[in-house]
Parts: sequence; structure tokens; C-alpha cells
Amino acid sequence: MTVPLAASTGTATFDQIAIVTGLVSLMYLALAVLLWRERTGRATLVGRLADTIGRLDGVPRWAALTPYLHILALLAAAFGVWWDIAVHIDKGRDTGPFGTPAHYPIFFGILGIIVAGVLPIALARSPLPARTIRLTKGWRIPASAALVTVCGTFALVGFPLDDVWHRLFGEDVTLWGPTHLLMIGGAVFSIFGRLLALAEVEQLMGPNVRRLVQEIICVGALLIAWDLFSTEFNYGVPQFPLILQPILIAFGAAMAFTLLRARRGPGSTFGALVVYLAVRGTIAWAVDQPLGEILGHFPLLIVEAVIVELVALALGNKNRFRLGLVSGALIGTVGVLAEYWWSTVWMPIPWPSSMIPAALGFGLVTGLGAGLVGAWLATRYAEVAGEVRTTPSVRRTHQLGAIGLVAVLAALFFCVPRSADPGVSATVALERVATGSEPTAYVTVKLQPGDAGEGARWFEAMSWQGGGFVTHRMEKVADGVYRSADPLPMYGKWKSMVRLHQGQRDMVAMWVYAPEDAAIQKPAIQVSDGQTVNFISEQEVLRREERTDVPRWMWNGGYALLAVVGALELLGIGWLVGRGARGGRLRAAHLETSKRERETA
Repeated sequence: MTVPLAASTGTATFDQIAIVTGLVSLMYLALAVLLWRERTGRATLVGRLADTIGRLDGVPRWAALTPYLHILALLAAAFGVWWDIAVHIDKGRDTGPFGTPAHYPIFFGILGIIVAGVLPIALARSPLPARTIRLTKGWRIPASAALVTVCGTFALVGFPLDDVWHRLFGEDVTLWGPTHLLMIGGAVFSIFGRLLALAEVEQLMGPNVRRLVQEIICVGALLIAWDLFSTEFNYGVPQFPLILQPILIAFGAAMAFTLLRARRGPGSTFGALVVYLAVRGTIAWAVDQPLGEILGHFPLLIVEAVIVELVALALGNKNRFRLGLVSGALIGTVGVLAEYWWSTVWMPIPWPSSMIPAALGFGLVTGLGAGLVGAWLATRYAEVAGEVRTTPSVRRTHQLGAIGLVAVLAALFFCVPRSADPGVSATVALERVATGSEPTAYVTVKLQPGDAGEGARWFEAMSWQGGGFVTHRMEKVADGVYRSADPLPMYGKWKSMVRLHQGQRDMVAMWVYAPEDAAIQKPAIQVSDGQTVNFISEQEVLRREERTDVPRWMWNGGYALLAVVGALELLGIGWLVGRGARGGRLRAAHLETSKRERETA
């Protein structure tokens, strides 16, 4: 049986557990009272507010409050995640769920998503869209409300599970830990529920400019939220192969822009792009300037938006799957090349030219798949809204959407695994720049074998978690000899290393300096001039706090649980969106039949 780590290594103390439990309990108690009063016909302040906003916006009462609450919750959660990751990079681990102020907007943002899902459940009353979900004999709710609530619940469950994970495995300082992805994934997937709600309202009330603007904002939010998965790359501390960055960019851009442009008119993708750039840029500035943390970079997505608009202009958007395939293919190639250029201009880790063939290959597969997924979603949302179409058949569209999803997931799963070649070592030379209590030095390494650094996807000297973040390229000065472009700090809480990413997935690193860490029983590390050091798995260096005495099956079990939850969320999106689409088709057919009968009467 493993012994839990001390609270100082990132696990919650009793007072923090009490805070989380108390806040969540209060929220659920308030929601329970609201549900009881609304379902028993009693007036509530929330209900009166929903009625007022519903009249002003021209929407049913159940759809009046959630657009505004949901977007605010997403903004809070996204801001908190980028702030929190910057804090970890600059200062290291925290002391529990509320060990840093950045956790508060994440926590309250997740609670806000749940409330945004529960409010339509409490306020559900005619008119309701077709194919609602029956809770009791007289209580039916929109499918969108169920989807948002489920996604928010999965995200909230990730909060306490994160503390359990840290107790079992130590603190995994990576965005792509299972519990972190559970929280982020729940928030991201809830956006598909909001898009479903907009389509349900359109089914009942018809289209208007206000709902079109809300849809554009939702797709912009989807682009922003999707970029969360790339945050480690955007901050310059990726712990997974670099090829995943163009794959994630192609996936998000092709899916989101196709989803929007396949249903809406010219220029709509530019609207979503403006939302993405404005909000994403503002968050990056806020974390960097007023808060004084590391600057987060991000892809531009301008070329990708232009591609979709041009393809729609040339081919139209009547055949959504053709639009998705052509747009996705171009985003996976031309768009990836545009982001390659952008990476050399502003990204913390420029993509090497040697990676371009692989990036184009995987980008093409991902773009094609994401285009099909976006087209499937656009088709289903259009059907929910009341569109009547006969070709392609519903079954055919399901097949195309499934093929697209499988293609994207296959590309991701093929590129995620990492390896570590233990056959690299280096003889170190330190050129002191500053001495005394805060020494710094240029680091020169003579590699064995000498060609180990050739064609590397990254080869850099990096220091972090000492009150800041610095990264410098290792510049070649002779065959097999490389020198850091600038000196590295070797004092205090700084952790300095040299990182080497060879081939598609081989990632190793060597220590230069690390302080003693009594909380996790790690000794100090100081490489001396002339010492020969072996490169080891990069994960052992970047995740120093992780435990090494945990059985492999427990790690595999954690990631397997994440896979199960992710699959459930994807199935939930597919089922609920598909259910709503079927209801929309049946309602549209009924209205069409009634119209013909009236015309012939």
C-alpha cells in the first residue's frame, strides 16, 4: 500500500476540503430549492428574471439565462486554467485545490457551467423542442440542458479526483494528466450543448440576428477552449511530442470553422475568428502583465478561417460534407504551413523544417477527419433547427461523421506515446557569468553520439519554477558540441536542464541544477564542469514530484478511466444531438404535411 504524500506536495488540507465541500453543497442546495419551487408552481426570483429576459430576447424562459451565464463561466474557467499553468511554470507546485488564486476562477467557472445546465431543467415549460427528455410524467427537459449538466458534472468531479490523483501518484505537473483533461474536457464539450440549445430555440422561434451572433460567439468560445489542450506547447513546456501541436490546431480549426460556415452565411467564420483573437489575446496579456506571469502564445488561425470562407464561396455550403472535406484538407496542409511560419515568428518552440513532412501528413488526415466531424455537427444542428433535407441520407451522414472521428482519434493516439533512448550522454562545460548567491552559467555539452542533436525537434536549455521561466536554444558550435544561447540560473528554487526531442517521439533530458526538495525526499543536483551526464527520460526531469514507487497498472487504470469518461462524453454528445435532430426532422415533416393539407383544402 502506498503512503500518501504530504499536503505540501499538492494535496488538500482539511480546511481546503471543507471549503470545496461547503461551496458545492450550498450550490446544490440552492439548485434543489429552485427545482422544487419551480416544479411545484411557486414563484422564484430566477423564474421572474428568466421570464423578463425571455420576453426581451424573444426566447422561451428556459433558454433565457443560460447563454449569458454559460459564456461567463467558460471565460472564468479558461482564464483560471491559463493563469494556473503559468503559475506552475513560474513557481512550481501549489499546496492543494486552493493553494493558488488561479484555482478560484476554475472552480467557480465549473460551478457556473453546471448551473447553466440545471437552470433550463428547472425552468422547463412549454414551448419545448421536439424529442425532449422525460424526467417525470409532467416534467420534460431539453436535450441541451442534459448535455451541459452532464459535461459540467464530469468537469466538477475532476476537482476532487485531482487531489486523489496527487495523493496516489504525486503531483503531475502537466496539463495532460487524466484529472486535468477531465476538467478541461467537460468544459469544452459543454459548448456543444450550448450550440444544441441555440438550434432548439431556432426550431421553436425561428432564426434571428441575435441568435446568429450567439452562435458565432459560441464557435469562437469553442476555438478558445480548444486551444487549452495546446497550452503546454503555447507556453514552451510541452511534455508530449511536438507533432501534436499542428494536429491539435488542424483539428480545432477545421471542426469549428466548418461547423459554423456549413450552416451560416459569408463572413461568419471571421466573426468567430475575431472573438477567438480578442479573448485569447486579452487573457494572454492579463496573465502576463497585471499578474506578472509567463506570456502564453497561441496560433493565429487567420489562414484557416480564410480557407473555409474561400471554399464556401467556391463550392457553396449546401453539400456540407464536401465543404468539410475540402476545407479540412486545405487546413491540414496550407493551414499547417501558415502555422509553421507563425511558429518561427512568435511561438516559444519553432517547428523545425524537418518536421514539416510529418506535420503535413498527419495534418491532412486530421483536417479531413475534423472537417467531416464539423459537417456532421452542422447537419445535426440544422435538423434540430427544423431543416428538411433528403440527401445525403441520415445513415450516410452518421457514417461520414464516424469515419471523421476515427481518423482524428487515430492520428492523436498514434502520436501521443513517448519514448526515451537511454543511449545519449554529454560532457558538460560551465562558463560562469554570475557568481555569489545567484550564480548563472552558459552550458556547453559535447554529445555522445555526436549526431544526437542533428535534426532534433527541439534541443534547448530550460529553467523553470524558480520565480520565472527561461528557455534558450542549444546552438551548434562544433560537430557534436552545443552551447546555450544564454546563461541558465543555478540557484534557489530554479530547476535547470537540457532537453532533447529526437525523431517523432523520443524525448530525453539531462539535469544541470535542481534544489533539494525535502517534501518529496529529492536531493540537490549540481552538474560540475567536465562532468559526463546521461540523458534520461524527460518525464523524470520535468515531473520531479511524481512518485516512482506506484505500480504501472495504477497509472494505466487512471488513464483508462479517463478514456472511459471521454468516450461517455462523446457518446452523450452524439446521442443527445442525434436525438434532437431526429425530433427536429419529425417536427419539420409534420409541419410540411400540415402545410400541404391546408393548401389542398
